[in-house]
Amino acid sequence: MSVDLVLLRRFEAVHRLGSFSRAAAELGLTHSAITKSIAVLEESWNVRLFDRTTRRVAATEAGRRLALAVPDLLAQAEAVRADVMAGDRQLHIICGPAVIDTIIPAALVGFRTSHPDVRVHVETLPPDLAVEQLVRRRCQLLLFHATTVAGLPRRQPLHVEPLVSEPYVIVHRPGHPVAYGDHSLSTLLGFDWAVAGFDPTYQAGLPTDRREQLRRQGFPQYRLLNQAACIALALGADVLTLLPASIAAPFIAAGRFAVLPFPGGARFAIAAVTLPIMAANPVVAGFLDAVRRSG
Repeated sequence: MSVDLVLLRRFEAVHRLGSFSRAAAELGLTHSAITKSIAVLEESWNVRLFDRTTRRVAATEAGRRLALAVPDLLAQAEAVRADVMAGDRQLHIICGPAVIDTIIPAALVGFRTSHPDVRVHVETLPPDLAVEQLVRRRCQLLLFHATTVAGLPRRQPLHVEPLVSEPYVIVHRPGHPVAYGDHSLSTLLGFDWAVAGFDPTYQAGLPTDRREQLRRQGFPQYRLLNQAACIALALGADVLTLLPASIAAPFIAAGRFAVLPFPGGARFAIAAVTLPIMAANPVVAGFLDAVRRSG
């Protein structure tokens, strides 16, 4: 049975303040209006939410359970309200660390040209938390490595669209000892590495034998927040990192990095994830077009 959000807001005030009178004063209502609201809520669910005495109001076990859920319900309602009011004037993106460094900057330049009035917010979160934000409509778009996306929890259908795919290459400073040895994966993993992201969801999507080999050899030495930090470490120390070929190219041309192929191949494969209802949203579609053009 559906429940009016107004009733939930009134319940939240009574629970938080422990008083019908104080809740009425805070919300600018009469004591009678608050009392009737709680009665309607209790009747609709056939459950008692508060024990009342002349001196105090205390939540029942059912009331305590509802109190735990109400903040999320109200927050989701507020997110939907903000989304409806903002219309096509805002875009909230959550992505993996490497995406912020590689895809987002150039895409924003193109997107600003085509959508100058849209406010854009980009942040990084662990993939499982990012999905929760998407499902609760607190963001419109996720951009993560395809391996991570394949392992995302899906309590409801998600629209997944391949977006970018190019080879990863191993980069290192010129003269690094790795250039003169055996380039098997086992040997390469014997050096120190810095990688961006490499979250548990991504790791879980790797083939079991590859995942176990990485674990046994302590890969990576440095798991960092973003790719820029990995590049800085690789430039200044005997540390290897993986970069998309297009990102590595300017460093290689300038003589700042030398390059090796990753044994067995590895790809910088990014997928866009939205709710099905948002897949045709013109702002989301416009940003994805900007990503494709910038690549």
